[in-house]
Amino acid sequence: MTNEQGSVPASSPVSPRETMRGLPRFIQPYLTWVTGVPLLGGRQLIPWSPVKAGLLGLAQIAVGITGGALALHPLTVWSAPVLVLCLLVISGGMRRLDVVVVHQTLHRMFTKTARGNRIVGELITTLFWRAPYDENRKEHLLHHAYPCSLQDGDTHYLLSTGMRPGMNRSEFRRYLWGALFSPWHHGRFLLGRLRSNFLGVRPRYRLVMSLSYLAATVAFVTLTGWWLEWLVLWFVPVTVVFQSCTYLYTMTEHRWWLFGNEERLSRDKRDLLTFGRFCGEPVPDASVTGVRRVAAWGRWTFRHFVVHSSYRMFVLVGDTVQHDLHHVMPACDWANSPWIRADDVGNRPERYTEVWGSLADHLRAAGQVDNDVTGLPGDVSPTPWDKSASVRRTAAAESSSSTSLQSAEPSER
Repeated sequence: MTNEQGSVPASSPVSPRETMRGLPRFIQPYLTWVTGVPLLGGRQLIPWSPVKAGLLGLAQIAVGITGGALALHPLTVWSAPVLVLCLLVISGGMRRLDVVVVHQTLHRMFTKTARGNRIVGELITTLFWRAPYDENRKEHLLHHAYPCSLQDGDTHYLLSTGMRPGMNRSEFRRYLWGALFSPWHHGRFLLGRLRSNFLGVRPRYRLVMSLSYLAATVAFVTLTGWWLEWLVLWFVPVTVVFQSCTYLYTMTEHRWWLFGNEERLSRDKRDLLTFGRFCGEPVPDASVTGVRRVAAWGRWTFRHFVVHSSYRMFVLVGDTVQHDLHHVMPACDWANSPWIRADDVGNRPERYTEVWGSLADHLRAAGQVDNDVTGLPGDVSPTPWDKSASVRRTAAAESSSSTSLQSAEPSER
């Protein structure tokens, strides 16, 4: 296994990851994966590549489908919990191909040629009923040009779910669970995906791909009789589970409301819209002893091996932990982003901020729940919601009896 226990410069601030330096060497690669942060001075065990990242997504889907099929035949008392786990594993693999592989094809960073990126992107988005390559790329480049503004389709998507900054924790909790289990939200999301594949599709070859895939799916399940298997092990993961994970991911992707959805921002402000979403917490302090020490280590172990690992497997997949690096350096070696970001932070730390913790911590920071300003410089003042471009646009639309544009689904990020 790797030796990730290099020395720490005396001037470096101690992060939660550095508190884990004293843990056994064999566990350090796992801790680098789950947190998204290597130890200072650490060495990389496995150099990653775009192809490896894609194969990992395919392998995850295959493992989930295989496990789910075994749980269905025969049905036992253990089938239900195993199936739930398998649905998450399948959807996590789909998300890896969608938000990692397809995302990089939009930047023409997955293969060496524009044609290769298009082919990979079109194949994956056809399989998962996502927007065609050209439409998706156009939306994504707008996202990079005007992040978190009213020209960004994801901003409209979140607004359409009822998201607003400044909620307290109770209000945000009700909003979050309401959106996650809303038939209207999921139905609208899925309908938008189907429309992008079957109505007004350009170029025409993509419509042919969508229709051919539909025909092949119907023929396959009809000839095999595996309607239940397809419904449980493909349709449910690619719709409800996939969409729930995409929603949670999109919610935490940026500080959407920090500067009132304005379009024209300085580089410093644009950098603050995105943060490192790091998963983990410091190891228990050495001063804790006895039963309290055992309980503290038990809690720490559970949170890293269950809570944080689940988040990384199903929602915050691949290089998305370092999404701030992607906005600072879109053309970087994204497959090895933990080490690339660590190097760049050392060179220009002013361009990066981070939030440590779990999905809940990232949701609160991104949504400014209870006016959360975790990770922000002390001199930054978020724009009040009533002064935001969203409120101004809504007021103008209502006064002219028009409806502002709302996106039914987020794009690959």
